[in-house]
Amino acid sequence: MMDILQFSFVYQALIMVLILAPLFGLLSFFIVLRRLSFLGAGIAHSAFGGVALGVFFGINPFLSALVFCVFAAVCMGRIVKRGQISYDTLIGILFAFSMALGAVLIALRKAYTFDLSGYLFGNILAVTLQDLIVAAAVSLLFYLFFALTLNRLLFLTFEQPVAQLSGIRTELLETLFLSFLALIIVVSIKLVGIILVSALVVLPASFGLLLSKRYRGVMVLSVFYTLTVLTAGLAVSYWLDLPPGSTMVLLGSLVYFIVLLIRRIVSSH
Repeated sequence: MMDILQFSFVYQALIMVLILAPLFGLLSFFIVLRRLSFLGAGIAHSAFGGVALGVFFGINPFLSALVFCVFAAVCMGRIVKRGQISYDTLIGILFAFSMALGAVLIALRKAYTFDLSGYLFGNILAVTLQDLIVAAAVSLLFYLFFALTLNRLLFLTFEQPVAQLSGIRTELLETLFLSFLALIIVVSIKLVGIILVSALVVLPASFGLLLSKRYRGVMVLSVFYTLTVLTAGLAVSYWLDLPPGSTMVLLGSLVYFIVLLIRRIVSSH
């Protein structure tokens, strides 16, 4: 393992993994239990439209994707909150709109020179010191938000109607949560890619729920799973010369299905 770290790009990617993995473990808990798994995919794919806007107007694609995704996430929350349309329907529309917008804008910008596949599937060579600083800042802000609102988030997750009646500002809490989800997804795009990052929103808590029914246990297992899978996936991708993002998600999926199979076999006996 130590010979991998002689390359600065792998070292930076490993630091990015260690920063982001716990965040996905915690986010996944609330997303999966609230049955909003499709939301992660919708926000992730909306990043493609944001990246394309940056390319088309000649601005930093990362910044345009960041603004676009946060705006999309907040708007989705507000629209659904008012009962105008369901999450699934709205996300499906946003999914299609963002991908179509991205394809059209990139086609119009014929002389683009940026790495499109890196945004779609991830590229650890693209992880820079600036990316690490941004990821660390987002991480610290999220941990602060998590520490201050954990009880209210749990209340919102398990008893949303009661939370609304009890005086909790559920709309503000929802807006902040969706904003952090969008921020963390966009920050992780260079590591895993737009197409695969939604798996990191779903797999950790799904794994945790296989082994624990207590919310603290699920959270701990989710964080442990994400740290282990992403670190191991990075190492395997280096040794076998495979795409890191795809390797991480494939390894994570295999671990989930193996544990699911073992659990089924044990429970049947």
